[in-house]
Amino acid sequence: MGNRKTRYSNNYIIIGLKVLLILFLMQFVFSAITGAIEYQKAGGEIVLLFKEDISKAELKDLIKSLDIDLDIGYHNGDYALLSIKRRSDFSRAIRQLQKKPEVHIAQGNSSIETLGFSNDPYGDTQWAIANPGYYPTLSSLDSNFKSAVMDIDMDVVEAWEQLEGKTTREVIVAIIDTGVDYKHPDLAENIWTNPKEIADDGIDNDNNGYIDDVHGWDFYNGDASVCHYQYSEKYQLYLADPKDNDNHGTHVAGIIGAIANNNEGIAGIASKIDIKLMPLKINGGADGTGRISDAIEAIKYATMMGADICNLSWGTSKNIPALEQVMKEADMLFIAAAGNAGTNNNQNPIYPANFRLDNLISVTFINSYGKLNKLSNYGNLTIDLAAPGEDVVSTTVGTYATMSGSSMAAPQVAGAAALLYSMDENLYPANIKEILINNLKLIPDLEGLIINPGIPNIQLAVQAATEQLKKDMDAPELSFETIYNKERMTIPIKVEDLGGSNIRVLRWIYGERSLEDFYRGTSGTRIEEDYIDVVKAGIYTFYASDYAGNETVKSYKVEEDVTAPKVSLSYTVANNFKTRTITARIKEMQSGIKRVKYMKGSKKAKDFLPEGAGTELQLKDGKVSFKVKIDGVYTVFAIDYRGNTTVKEIEVKTVEASDLKLSRTSKTMKVGDRYTLLAYLKPVDTTDMITFKSTNEEVATITKQGKIKAIKEGYTDIIVKTSSGLQRVCRINVK
Repeated sequence: MGNRKTRYSNNYIIIGLKVLLILFLMQFVFSAITGAIEYQKAGGEIVLLFKEDISKAELKDLIKSLDIDLDIGYHNGDYALLSIKRRSDFSRAIRQLQKKPEVHIAQGNSSIETLGFSNDPYGDTQWAIANPGYYPTLSSLDSNFKSAVMDIDMDVVEAWEQLEGKTTREVIVAIIDTGVDYKHPDLAENIWTNPKEIADDGIDNDNNGYIDDVHGWDFYNGDASVCHYQYSEKYQLYLADPKDNDNHGTHVAGIIGAIANNNEGIAGIASKIDIKLMPLKINGGADGTGRISDAIEAIKYATMMGADICNLSWGTSKNIPALEQVMKEADMLFIAAAGNAGTNNNQNPIYPANFRLDNLISVTFINSYGKLNKLSNYGNLTIDLAAPGEDVVSTTVGTYATMSGSSMAAPQVAGAAALLYSMDENLYPANIKEILINNLKLIPDLEGLIINPGIPNIQLAVQAATEQLKKDMDAPELSFETIYNKERMTIPIKVEDLGGSNIRVLRWIYGERSLEDFYRGTSGTRIEEDYIDVVKAGIYTFYASDYAGNETVKSYKVEEDVTAPKVSLSYTVANNFKTRTITARIKEMQSGIKRVKYMKGSKKAKDFLPEGAGTELQLKDGKVSFKVKIDGVYTVFAIDYRGNTTVKEIEVKTVEASDLKLSRTSKTMKVGDRYTLLAYLKPVDTTDMITFKSTNEEVATITKQGKIKAIKEGYTDIIVKTSSGLQRVCRINVK
């Protein structure tokens, strides 16, 4: 029995070994087949990326340590391309290389995946969109890869996926730069077209001040030629005219909106939405120079024509307040390059990037390792964020090229902003800026160098925008009144923004006007304060717009001041009859009294109007007095600041009193009592003045108006006199 059990056990062991052998052989065959497939796909080549540069000798030593027959096909710094002779060694070689501490990546040449976001030939170069840890250069796509730090990108592909079905509108990005090749096959479909302009008819069809501006405007040359070409016999292409080079602006345009999946070149950051690129050329000539005045006009044009975003890949060391003002008054989000001098923008400003505006993002540039380039400007108080800007492949006139700098970083952010704008209507720049800055891919190496140490994480920004996008659908409200202010009339203006995006511009034009007359706030007189002063009555039309593009236009009639001043006159005669004092009280409730005069005799307003006619009086608190020596007729003239006049006559006549009577001739009072002594004169039109006097003011006092106050026990006489010499006495007995 025991031998039988042993025999059974031995049989089980043999069967198990056979099964294991079969599995091993199957795995071996499978590995061999898989390895053969991978070998075939790779063409027998292995791509190596090292963690740091490696010498030729070190590379040879590494190959010798594998005991596998490998040849060096290409070597440059941290990159090598190896070829393997035996198919059977292919998988083993990759496994062994991956274990080497100095190796960053080892994989079959064919297994290097493209970025996978488009079928565009140069898509693999766009590490800003997707960075797998390496990227090819434009000059040698098939054999030369640069190492990078994986995921130093803006997560654009993920953002595109999340935007599927969520984009609702066209987004216009103005490119104020050199010209843009609007015929480029990778740009043409996304170039902005003025819907109201007819090409080449020599007429300003939309009355915006620019003739034939079908695809924007060339402010440098003063015409509609937004790109300048020269035919190349060598390449059989129209390339940039070297006398007026438009490659820079075309490169910027491609980064933002080159057409995706068209088997041409690259894909723009905003290529998966309805993007329109507005070429506005301000830089020209062989060196691409320009003027600030053209930049200001271009910004006003972009605002007038409805651009949402404005890319400014240029700068100046001069602070131009007019440039800042026109940017502040635009409802666009500005993306400005921070400069390429490797300096601190805190101490060496670059404008417009250094303007601190709610609708401006300033951008410096990083390389594919997440570090500032030696030419990248920095500034922890002045630069908002960074973006990829080194080895950027994009469109140029008729072809493609690689460029580097903050000029290339700014349009990366402009494209990111365009993706957010595409999600809804009536958005405003401060909110888009907030979402972008609050959703960065933080990069430790940027800490302390810029305000927000990171690059846009567009995937997170799109996610956040779903809940954080703010819409402003309410147009501003306007109300007015008229205040007459001397020669001018002041119109205080009350403007309210109920939607939350804030008022961006307030303007006015004389006369009855329409919304179109203000050209989206670029025309009309700017209102600096909360009022305007005008010199003539009539209808004034006011315009207000907020940063979400909501507009209001409202007319207001300023009524003329036609009410003449009101004048009342009185006079008194001095006790000695030598002078007469005429008092004028004048009321004017609107523009105010400009001048008061008088003349002897009966006069009309025209008698006072010649320069120097009449005696001018100084009005104070609506009252003025003047003295004359003789009786007669005197005329007072008053004119307000709107030219309304009043003349008023008064006859001055001295009439002596013939009788004086008192209300009491005696009066008994108690200490502290008060009593008013009345004096009656005849005739009633007498001009005599009355005076009161107490002979003993310790007993009782009396005022000029005849008010007596009892002070202490005793007697006093109150003597009442007239100018003409009449006198009466009232005895006061204080008990």
